[in-house]
Amino acid sequence: MFSIRRETNYAITLLKALDKSKAGMVLSLNEVSKNTKISFLFLQKIARKLRLSGLIEAHQGVEGGYRLKVDSKKISLKKIIEATEGKCCVLPGENEKKLIKINKKIVKILDQTKLSQI
Repeated sequence: MFSIRRETNYAITLLKALDKSKAGMVLSLNEVSKNTKISFLFLQKIARKLRLSGLIEAHQGVEGGYRLKVDSKKISLKKIIEATEGKCCVLPGENEKKLIKINKKIVKILDQTKLSQI
């Protein structure tokens, strides 16, 4: 069965929270943690991966936090999965022709599904 790991689900939650924050405003992970009940330390790990993938940017200091670096209409579910889980390969055993076709269709849907649609 195809499933998205908890880390990816939380990454989507974090990205949605950043998307809902006022344009240009940074949001602290502490605030997101309190509002979502997601562990602060787990959010730090997720934020690091999202930052390294270029989806969010960090701002240091007392008023620091994170904000989206890319418009939510341009962030695909595939990109989020790749940032948290690695290469987006839905079905193992891609050497079978039928599985290759199915995998390509699923990956295409993930690529077409944007954060703003979730």
